[in-house]
Amino acid sequence: MVNESQGPSRPNAGVIASSSTTRSRKNAIPDEDATKLQFGEFADGEALTLTEVSTLLVAARAAPGVPPAPDNKVYKASVGYVTEFQNASMEVSESMRTALMARPGFLNKFEIAQIMYLRPERVEVAIALIPSLERYSQGDETESQLQQLLDDVRGMARYGVRP
Repeated sequence: MVNESQGPSRPNAGVIASSSTTRSRKNAIPDEDATKLQFGEFADGEALTLTEVSTLLVAARAAPGVPPAPDNKVYKASVGYVTEFQNASMEVSESMRTALMARPGFLNKFEIAQIMYLRPERVEVAIALIPSLERYSQGDETESQLQQLLDDVRGMARYGVRP
């Protein structure tokens, strides 16, 4: 039920709401939806694997004139996580990325990083883990190409070299 006694005391309430909504839409961050490969303000960013992040952290600390690593809980926890869960050498990561980027436009950089880290065995598993890959579940040539890429990545991870 509407309480009509509140109506006259706020005659411009609708006007205020609509003008603030208009203002917020102008300054709004683009929608983010990884399943549709929409990353908002991060769309131009780079997607890295934990191996690549670990390599960057080590290189940043080894550079001349760099101050010592921060002595705080968040930095230490981040370094610990990256170290614990990196799952390939940098050489293997580079080989994987090269293989996955061989067909420009086939995979998004986010999908490439996820495949490199998760290494799904089959297209169905890849789609379950990375929903944006659903476009390759049509049973056509693109699905077999994706399966071949998944096989290549798993082979590189297992044997440490390009299959």
